[in-house]
Amino acid sequence: MARGQNSLHMFGHTPKTNRWQRSYASTLQEEFIPSPHLIASRERIVGFSGDTDAQQASIRTTKARFNLQLAEEAELGHYSNVLEIAAKMKAHKIKPDITTYVALINAAASHRMWLDAWAIFDDMVAVGIKPNTDVFNRLIKAQNACTSDYLWQVLRKMDELQVTPDSTTFQYIIVRLTSVDNMELAIQFYHSMKTYEVVPDILTMKALVVHVARAGYPRLALDLITDFETRSLRRLDHTFFMPCLIASAEALYLDGVIKCWRQIVHVFNLFPGEGVCLGVLNTAARHGHPDLATDALRVLKSLNIDWQEHHFSPLIEAFCHQKQFQEAIRVLDIMRTEGIDPVPETASALLEALASTEAIDSVWDIADEMVREGRKVDIIVLQVLISASVKHGDLQRAIGAYKSLAEYGATADVVIFNSLLQGCVVASHRDLGNLLLDDMKAAQVKPDDKTYETFILLCLTQDDYEDAFFYLEEMKTAGFHPGYNVYSKIIRKCLTTDDFRYRVALKEMEEMGHVPRSDLKRLMHRKEAEKKKYDDEMRKPGFGTSSREQSANIDGAALRFIETGGTDGAAQLPKEHI
Repeated sequence: MARGQNSLHMFGHTPKTNRWQRSYASTLQEEFIPSPHLIASRERIVGFSGDTDAQQASIRTTKARFNLQLAEEAELGHYSNVLEIAAKMKAHKIKPDITTYVALINAAASHRMWLDAWAIFDDMVAVGIKPNTDVFNRLIKAQNACTSDYLWQVLRKMDELQVTPDSTTFQYIIVRLTSVDNMELAIQFYHSMKTYEVVPDILTMKALVVHVARAGYPRLALDLITDFETRSLRRLDHTFFMPCLIASAEALYLDGVIKCWRQIVHVFNLFPGEGVCLGVLNTAARHGHPDLATDALRVLKSLNIDWQEHHFSPLIEAFCHQKQFQEAIRVLDIMRTEGIDPVPETASALLEALASTEAIDSVWDIADEMVREGRKVDIIVLQVLISASVKHGDLQRAIGAYKSLAEYGATADVVIFNSLLQGCVVASHRDLGNLLLDDMKAAQVKPDDKTYETFILLCLTQDDYEDAFFYLEEMKTAGFHPGYNVYSKIIRKCLTTDDFRYRVALKEMEEMGHVPRSDLKRLMHRKEAEKKKYDDEMRKPGFGTSSREQSANIDGAALRFIETGGTDGAAQLPKEHI
């Protein structure tokens, strides 16, 4: 059925099936003017002539009152009340105007009754009232429950009647497009506003900027803010910059974080929550911006949030990116002062920054300077220095640093021993590993799961790797759960040496809850295929027969002839073999 056949004509000609759809247009297009006979009879009764001008002004006042009631009920979404008021206007023979139709379409739009809105629009056009921008705005609003095709119908009709859109028109369009995640088209309509010299309103900008930021495009969102503030005298508040700050921190977009942080914290004097501050700290750490990280820590303190280890770790990383190793080491001292114990992972950025021998030497110089000044060198710094030497394959230097720990007022802990054992694995130095294990026992340093794992790997670097199975059992006895890497290395070693115990290790690995990965499965399948091929070859007749088995088929005299050196020996070859 065509839209015109199903229209709800409020004041035009419609079928008689609905009392709200009866024909009002012909009646309401004529002003109510009293007849001359009625005026003459009134003159005879009261003795003066009637004022028809005042009477018509009263009708206009009544129309305004009805329109006001219509607008109020439409804003409240009372569609049935709006229809009742329209019926009263018809009963009073009051001619509707464009304000009346705007209220009617607005009421239909509040209930997403898009078909009724089109019917009212058609009725308005039928009675000769030209729609304005406000009418089309309400008509666009009514299409929110429909697909985008209906929106394009409104826009085509708007272009056909040469009605110019305003900021509200674009607001309805852009808000709708962002609600259905059509960001590209929403931005296109935003830029088309310049063609009509229309400045977007705040609701339009908020819908667009927030949607773009949450979609993960903080740079684009900030560009939209800059463009709006260039075109408008208004300045946007923190509700625009906060989503951009969150999106910039999630994307590690430093320029966006700095801009939004400055606006929110230093212009609007607002403090973001801890989650946002952590995002800012991560961005500052990634890009090496210690000033930003320090300011984020200040905000956390202002929010009465207790500093934790994960708050300081990004600050250390920011200093390390700038090669400011001395400041990074001071952060460890600040943590101790605040009652926060750093862990080895706290200074992981420092370990990554020591990518050369020169960098390691510079940190050793800082440690020596601290000793000369009577300050204690944090054990975390010494752990990093030894780990860095091992990482660069300089095991001798690492052992030298281990031997000189007493000069820095420190003793080796399990982290240092694990690092040294890792160096022994790389160098396949089992004897040094045994010595370190003895030192560890003498110092009463309790091994952890990484100690057992590293020593098992060290045993696997040798031709005789029986101790690997011993320490595997020791690890389980100590209450540690062997990881996937331990079993994987044992299985690979057994496969390399054709040791059938790889099946035992595989079964135990599965019992521990580890699933063999694809590379390990391929290796086992390849080894099993090679073994099967070898076994098949061995089963072939005459393949792999040893010299002793062949000699068993030779005559005894001939055998003695061969063993004694032929004709030069005492034995003679039997004549039957000549």
